[in-house]
Amino acid sequence: MPTPTLWLIVVLVICLLMTGVTFSLYRTGIAGVRMFAWAAAVSSAGVAFNTAIPLSPGLPLGLAGSTLFGVGMPLSFVALRQFFGLSVPWRPLIALTVVFVAALVLYYYVWPDWATRTATVSALRGLMSLLIAVLVLRRRPRHRPAFPYLFTVVMAAGLGLMHTWRASVYFLRLDAINALSQGSTVQNIYFIVGLVTLPGVLLGIVMMVHDRMLDQRANKAATGSTAGGTGAAARR
Repeated sequence: MPTPTLWLIVVLVICLLMTGVTFSLYRTGIAGVRMFAWAAAVSSAGVAFNTAIPLSPGLPLGLAGSTLFGVGMPLSFVALRQFFGLSVPWRPLIALTVVFVAALVLYYYVWPDWATRTATVSALRGLMSLLIAVLVLRRRPRHRPAFPYLFTVVMAAGLGLMHTWRASVYFLRLDAINALSQGSTVQNIYFIVGLVTLPGVLLGIVMMVHDRMLDQRANKAATGSTAGGTGAAARR
């Protein structure tokens, strides 16, 4: 079985590839795409910091990585709210983020506890992933093919359930490790499921953006056809 460091390197490469794909859509003009690209970049930066922890143990790379990796998911939720034309609940999200960061700082400097920090990150990502699944399921356009949206729902729900399970494991101290670089069965399950669901969510959102682009193109073609037909009728 690969070591946690090797798992992290694989996750980082996949995250960077998917981040590149999201930034390729940056100039589409579709609501939420820019925020989603930055959310993917923030998550990738978090994975990069976590991967680099063994290289510089004296630096607070774990704190930076956990913070960025956790914050990336609320940003994705904001992006999807914008994508579906909904208002963003900024105050609750900002309050949640402040509490999240404060908890990480406390359990890094005041009461050093890796398990609690890990559980806190997974709790936030699990909550936001499940909210994303519900949001996409409720707001998907009924006149468009369902696959991109249901694919995103399944991936986000899987990611959310996995993080919820991981948060429970470390809150209840059911795994004996005390560092991300240490191996365990829980770690292996986390990385295996994460390698499917994390890029799966990113891929699903990219597919939804492409579906929106196709829908806009079809609407423009229909509008142009209608305008052309009206003009021809007027000339007669």
